[in-house]
Amino acid sequence: MSLPRSTFPNRPADLDFSMKVPVGFVGAGLQGLECGIGCASEFECLLELSSPSAFAAITVMGGSGFAAGTVRERVVSLCPDCGITLLSIGPGYVGGLRKNHPAILFTGLHRLQSRELVISLVAMEDGGRLVLAQALCTRDLEPSFMRTLETCIYSIELLRHKGPTLNLDDNGGKYDIEIIDHEADLPSPESEAEVFARKQARAREEAVERARPMIAADRFDEAAMAVLSADDSGQGRAALSELFLEALREQVRKDGKGKPAKARALELYRRALHHRLSTYPDPHTQEEADRYSSGMDEDRAEIEAVLGYRPEEKT
Repeated sequence: MSLPRSTFPNRPADLDFSMKVPVGFVGAGLQGLECGIGCASEFECLLELSSPSAFAAITVMGGSGFAAGTVRERVVSLCPDCGITLLSIGPGYVGGLRKNHPAILFTGLHRLQSRELVISLVAMEDGGRLVLAQALCTRDLEPSFMRTLETCIYSIELLRHKGPTLNLDDNGGKYDIEIIDHEADLPSPESEAEVFARKQARAREEAVERARPMIAADRFDEAAMAVLSADDSGQGRAALSELFLEALREQVRKDGKGKPAKARALELYRRALHHRLSTYPDPHTQEEADRYSSGMDEDRAEIEAVLGYRPEEKT
Protein backbone atom coordinates (compact mmCIF):
# COMPACT_ATOMS: atom_id res chain seq x y z
CA MET A 1 0.00 0.00 0.00
CA SER A 2 1.35 3.41 -0.95
CA LEU A 3 1.65 6.00 1.78
CA PRO A 4 0.07 9.46 1.42
CA ARG A 5 2.36 12.48 1.37
CA SER A 6 1.25 15.47 3.42
CA THR A 7 2.47 19.06 3.54
CA PHE A 8 3.11 20.75 6.88
CA PRO A 9 3.15 24.56 6.47
CA ASN A 10 3.69 27.38 8.98
CA ARG A 11 6.43 25.59 10.89
CA PRO A 12 8.92 27.49 13.11
CA ALA A 13 12.15 28.79 11.51
CA ASP A 14 10.54 28.59 8.05
CA LEU A 15 10.96 24.80 8.17
CA ASP A 16 7.82 23.91 6.24
CA PHE A 17 8.12 20.42 4.83
CA SER A 18 6.34 17.54 3.17
CA MET A 19 6.57 13.92 4.22
CA LYS A 20 4.80 10.63 3.80
CA VAL A 21 2.72 9.71 6.84
CA PRO A 22 1.54 6.33 8.15
CA VAL A 23 -2.12 5.62 7.49
CA GLY A 24 -4.21 6.04 10.62
CA PHE A 25 -1.63 7.90 12.68
CA VAL A 26 -2.96 10.88 14.64
CA GLY A 27 -1.49 14.09 16.02
CA ALA A 28 -1.74 13.29 19.72
CA GLY A 29 -2.40 10.59 22.25
CA LEU A 30 0.84 8.65 22.80
CA GLN A 31 2.64 8.86 26.10
CA GLY A 32 6.34 9.03 25.38
CA LEU A 33 6.44 11.25 22.29
CA GLU A 34 9.02 13.24 24.23
CA CYS A 35 11.45 10.33 24.21
CA GLY A 36 14.63 10.30 22.16
CA ILE A 37 15.07 13.57 20.30
CA GLY A 38 11.85 14.84 21.88
CA CYS A 39 14.03 15.43 24.96
CA ALA A 40 16.25 17.95 23.10
CA SER A 41 15.18 21.25 24.67
CA GLU A 42 16.98 23.45 22.12
CA PHE A 43 14.69 22.21 19.32
CA GLU A 44 11.07 23.09 18.59
CA CYS A 45 8.52 20.45 17.74
CA LEU A 46 7.49 20.56 14.08
CA LEU A 47 5.28 17.46 14.06
CA GLU A 48 4.11 14.61 16.29
CA LEU A 49 2.22 11.62 14.94
CA SER A 50 1.39 8.38 16.72
CA SER A 51 -0.56 5.19 16.32
CA PRO A 52 -3.84 5.23 18.24
CA SER A 53 -3.52 1.52 19.03
CA ALA A 54 0.22 0.76 19.41
CA PHE A 55 3.36 2.33 20.86
CA ALA A 56 4.73 3.70 17.58
CA ALA A 57 5.35 7.33 16.65
CA ILE A 58 7.03 9.88 14.41
CA THR A 59 8.47 13.13 15.79
CA VAL A 60 10.00 15.95 13.74
CA MET A 61 12.04 18.64 15.54
CA GLY A 62 13.82 21.73 14.23
CA GLY A 63 16.15 24.45 15.41
CA SER A 64 18.34 27.24 14.06
CA GLY A 65 21.68 28.87 14.79
CA PHE A 66 23.96 25.88 14.19
CA ALA A 67 27.11 27.21 12.57
CA ALA A 68 29.96 24.96 13.69
CA GLY A 69 31.00 21.33 13.64
CA THR A 70 29.45 18.64 11.46
CA VAL A 71 25.93 17.26 11.40
CA ARG A 72 27.27 13.91 12.59
CA GLU A 73 29.00 15.56 15.56
CA ARG A 74 25.79 17.37 16.46
CA VAL A 75 23.82 14.12 16.37
CA VAL A 76 26.35 12.22 18.46
CA SER A 77 26.48 15.01 21.06
CA LEU A 78 22.68 14.96 21.40
CA CYS A 79 22.40 11.25 22.06
CA PRO A 80 23.53 11.10 25.73
CA ASP A 81 21.19 13.92 26.83
CA CYS A 82 18.33 12.33 24.88
CA GLY A 83 18.96 8.87 26.32
CA ILE A 84 19.79 7.35 22.93
CA THR A 85 22.27 4.52 22.58
CA LEU A 86 23.66 4.64 19.02
CA LEU A 87 23.65 1.41 17.00
CA SER A 88 24.60 2.66 13.52
CA ILE A 89 25.28 5.99 11.82
CA GLY A 90 26.27 7.19 8.35
CA PRO A 91 25.52 9.66 5.52
CA GLY A 92 22.68 9.32 3.05
CA TYR A 93 19.94 11.23 1.24
CA VAL A 94 16.29 11.83 2.08
CA GLY A 95 13.40 13.35 0.18
CA GLY A 96 12.70 11.99 -3.26
CA LEU A 97 9.77 14.00 -4.58
CA ARG A 98 11.43 17.12 -5.95
CA LYS A 99 14.82 17.09 -4.23
CA ASN A 100 17.21 14.89 -2.28
CA HIS A 101 18.61 16.34 0.95
CA PRO A 102 21.97 15.14 2.29
CA ALA A 103 21.47 13.77 5.79
CA ILE A 104 22.93 11.69 8.57
CA LEU A 105 20.92 8.50 9.11
CA PHE A 106 21.24 6.58 12.33
CA THR A 107 19.56 3.99 14.50
CA GLY A 108 19.54 3.59 18.24
CA LEU A 109 17.81 2.38 21.37
CA HIS A 110 16.00 4.32 24.08
CA ARG A 111 14.64 3.00 27.36
CA LEU A 112 11.39 4.44 28.71
CA GLN A 113 10.66 2.92 32.10
CA SER A 114 10.13 -0.79 31.35
CA ARG A 115 9.95 -0.29 27.57
CA GLU A 116 12.90 -0.63 25.20
CA LEU A 117 12.27 1.56 22.16
CA VAL A 118 13.87 1.11 18.76
CA ILE A 119 14.71 4.41 17.05
CA SER A 120 15.55 5.39 13.49
CA LEU A 121 16.47 9.00 12.87
CA VAL A 122 17.25 11.46 10.08
CA ALA A 123 19.32 14.60 10.74
CA MET A 124 19.78 17.23 8.04
CA GLU A 125 21.13 20.78 8.10
CA ASP A 126 19.90 23.55 5.82
CA GLY A 127 20.94 27.19 6.03
CA GLY A 128 22.13 26.84 9.62
CA ARG A 129 18.91 25.09 10.64
CA LEU A 130 18.88 21.48 11.85
CA VAL A 131 15.94 19.17 11.23
CA LEU A 132 15.57 15.85 13.08
CA ALA A 133 12.94 13.30 12.05
CA GLN A 134 12.55 10.33 14.39
CA ALA A 135 10.66 7.07 14.06
CA LEU A 136 10.24 4.94 17.15
CA CYS A 137 8.38 1.89 18.37
CA THR A 138 8.75 -0.78 21.00
CA ARG A 139 11.06 -3.70 20.26
CA ASP A 140 8.19 -6.14 19.76
CA LEU A 141 6.61 -3.85 17.14
CA GLU A 142 9.80 -3.34 15.12
CA PRO A 143 9.09 -6.08 12.51
CA SER A 144 5.60 -4.77 11.74
CA PHE A 145 6.07 -0.99 12.12
CA MET A 146 9.62 0.21 11.63
CA ARG A 147 9.94 -0.29 7.88
CA THR A 148 6.85 1.87 7.27
CA LEU A 149 8.00 4.49 9.78
CA GLU A 150 11.42 4.68 8.12
CA THR A 151 9.81 5.08 4.70
CA CYS A 152 8.06 8.13 6.11
CA ILE A 153 11.01 9.87 7.77
CA TYR A 154 13.25 9.11 4.75
CA SER A 155 10.74 10.99 2.58
CA ILE A 156 11.01 14.30 4.48
CA GLU A 157 11.65 17.24 2.17
CA LEU A 158 11.86 20.97 2.91
CA LEU A 159 9.55 23.12 0.84
CA ARG A 160 11.96 26.10 0.78
CA HIS A 161 15.53 24.96 1.08
CA LYS A 162 18.53 27.25 1.50
CA GLY A 163 21.27 24.67 1.06
CA PRO A 164 23.62 22.98 3.53
CA THR A 165 26.25 25.11 5.24
CA LEU A 166 27.85 22.39 7.41
CA ASN A 167 29.66 19.22 6.39
CA LEU A 168 27.74 16.03 7.08
CA ASP A 169 30.76 14.38 8.69
CA ASP A 170 34.54 14.54 8.67
CA ASN A 171 35.16 11.96 5.94
CA GLY A 172 36.03 14.60 3.34
CA GLY A 173 32.91 13.99 1.24
CA LYS A 174 30.98 16.96 -0.13
CA TYR A 175 27.20 16.74 -0.19
CA ASP A 176 24.64 19.11 -1.64
CA ILE A 177 20.93 19.13 -2.38
CA GLU A 178 20.04 17.35 -5.59
CA ILE A 179 17.09 18.69 -7.56
CA ILE A 180 15.30 15.75 -9.15
CA ASP A 181 14.67 15.91 -12.87
CA HIS A 182 11.43 14.38 -14.02
CA GLU A 183 12.66 11.83 -16.56
CA ALA A 184 9.94 10.00 -18.45
CA ASP A 185 11.84 6.71 -18.74
CA LEU A 186 12.58 6.46 -14.98
CA PRO A 187 10.30 5.69 -12.05
CA SER A 188 8.26 8.52 -10.61
CA PRO A 189 10.27 10.74 -8.26
CA GLU A 190 7.57 10.10 -5.65
CA SER A 191 9.12 6.67 -5.23
CA GLU A 192 11.94 8.00 -3.05
CA ALA A 193 13.28 4.53 -2.35
CA GLU A 194 13.95 3.98 -6.04
CA VAL A 195 15.41 7.48 -6.49
CA PHE A 196 17.67 7.03 -3.47
CA ALA A 197 18.73 3.55 -4.59
CA ARG A 198 19.66 4.83 -8.08
CA LYS A 199 21.70 7.69 -6.66
CA GLN A 200 23.42 5.47 -4.12
CA ALA A 201 24.23 2.84 -6.74
CA ARG A 202 25.66 5.47 -9.10
CA ALA A 203 27.83 6.97 -6.38
CA ARG A 204 29.00 3.52 -5.30
CA GLU A 205 29.91 2.44 -8.83
CA GLU A 206 31.90 5.63 -9.43
CA ALA A 207 33.73 5.23 -6.13
CA VAL A 208 34.59 1.60 -6.88
CA GLU A 209 36.18 2.64 -10.16
CA ARG A 210 38.23 5.29 -8.38
CA ALA A 211 39.30 2.83 -5.68
CA ARG A 212 40.44 -0.01 -7.98
CA PRO A 213 43.73 1.64 -9.10
CA MET A 214 44.32 2.76 -5.51
CA ILE A 215 44.33 -0.87 -4.38
CA ALA A 216 46.64 -1.78 -7.24
CA ALA A 217 49.03 0.88 -5.91
CA ASP A 218 48.71 -0.44 -2.31
CA ARG A 219 46.82 2.69 -1.20
CA PHE A 220 44.43 0.50 0.75
CA ASP A 221 43.17 3.01 3.32
CA GLU A 222 42.58 5.62 0.64
CA ALA A 223 40.58 3.11 -1.41
CA ALA A 224 38.44 2.21 1.59
CA MET A 225 37.71 5.87 2.32
CA ALA A 226 36.76 6.54 -1.31
CA VAL A 227 34.11 3.80 -1.33
CA LEU A 228 32.74 4.28 2.19
CA SER A 229 32.50 8.04 1.75
CA ALA A 230 30.19 7.41 -1.19
CA ASP A 231 28.24 4.55 0.37
CA ASP A 232 28.73 3.41 3.96
CA SER A 233 25.84 0.93 3.78
CA GLY A 234 26.11 -2.82 3.67
CA GLN A 235 26.13 -2.65 -0.13
CA GLY A 236 29.06 -0.25 -0.10
CA ARG A 237 31.02 -2.46 2.31
CA ALA A 238 30.23 -5.55 0.24
CA ALA A 239 31.49 -3.78 -2.90
CA LEU A 240 34.68 -2.79 -1.08
CA SER A 241 35.20 -6.36 0.10
CA GLU A 242 34.81 -7.59 -3.47
CA LEU A 243 37.46 -5.10 -4.65
CA PHE A 244 39.99 -6.49 -2.17
CA LEU A 245 38.92 -10.03 -3.06
CA GLU A 246 39.55 -9.33 -6.76
CA ALA A 247 43.01 -8.07 -5.90
CA LEU A 248 43.61 -11.13 -3.72
CA ARG A 249 42.71 -13.48 -6.58
CA GLU A 250 45.18 -11.70 -8.83
CA GLN A 251 47.89 -11.75 -6.16
CA VAL A 252 47.43 -15.47 -5.52
CA ARG A 253 47.61 -16.10 -9.26
CA LYS A 254 50.91 -14.22 -9.44
CA ASP A 255 52.37 -15.89 -6.34
CA GLY A 256 51.26 -19.35 -7.33
CA LYS A 257 48.28 -21.24 -5.95
CA GLY A 258 49.10 -23.45 -2.99
CA LYS A 259 52.27 -21.58 -2.01
CA PRO A 260 52.55 -19.74 1.32
CA ALA A 261 50.92 -16.35 1.04
CA LYS A 262 53.15 -13.30 0.94
CA ALA A 263 52.56 -10.21 3.05
CA ARG A 264 50.49 -8.39 0.40
CA ALA A 265 48.18 -11.36 -0.13
CA LEU A 266 47.63 -11.66 3.61
CA GLU A 267 46.77 -7.97 3.87
CA LEU A 268 44.32 -8.22 0.95
CA TYR A 269 42.76 -11.27 2.59
CA ARG A 270 42.41 -9.46 5.92
CA ARG A 271 40.74 -6.44 4.36
CA ALA A 272 38.41 -8.45 2.13
CA LEU A 273 37.26 -10.43 5.16
CA HIS A 274 36.95 -7.40 7.43
CA HIS A 275 34.76 -5.44 5.02
CA ARG A 276 32.63 -8.49 4.21
CA LEU A 277 31.93 -9.19 7.89
CA SER A 278 31.19 -5.50 8.55
CA THR A 279 28.08 -5.79 6.36
CA TYR A 280 26.33 -7.65 9.18
CA PRO A 281 24.41 -5.45 11.66
CA ASP A 282 24.25 -6.09 15.37
CA PRO A 283 21.67 -8.84 16.00
CA HIS A 284 18.55 -8.01 17.99
CA THR A 285 17.41 -11.59 18.60
CA GLN A 286 19.02 -15.00 19.02
CA GLU A 287 17.53 -16.06 15.70
CA GLU A 288 19.27 -13.12 13.99
CA ALA A 289 22.52 -13.88 15.82
CA ASP A 290 22.46 -17.51 14.63
CA ARG A 291 21.63 -16.48 11.06
CA TYR A 292 24.38 -13.85 10.94
CA SER A 293 26.91 -16.27 12.44
CA SER A 294 26.11 -18.85 9.76
CA GLY A 295 26.47 -16.23 7.03
CA MET A 296 29.80 -15.06 8.42
CA ASP A 297 31.11 -18.62 8.45
CA GLU A 298 30.18 -18.99 4.78
CA ASP A 299 31.86 -15.70 3.91
CA ARG A 300 35.05 -16.70 5.75
CA ALA A 301 35.11 -20.00 3.90
CA GLU A 302 34.69 -18.27 0.52
CA ILE A 303 37.54 -15.82 1.11
CA GLU A 304 39.80 -18.47 2.67
CA ALA A 305 39.26 -20.62 -0.42
CA VAL A 306 40.79 -17.87 -2.57
CA LEU A 307 43.84 -17.65 -0.31
CA GLY A 308 44.03 -21.44 -0.07
CA TYR A 309 44.10 -21.79 3.72
CA ARG A 310 43.06 -20.08 6.95
CA PRO A 311 45.81 -17.81 8.29
CA GLU A 312 46.53 -17.83 12.00
CA GLU A 313 44.61 -15.14 13.87
CA LYS A 314 46.74 -12.31 15.24
CA THR A 315 46.72 -12.02 19.00
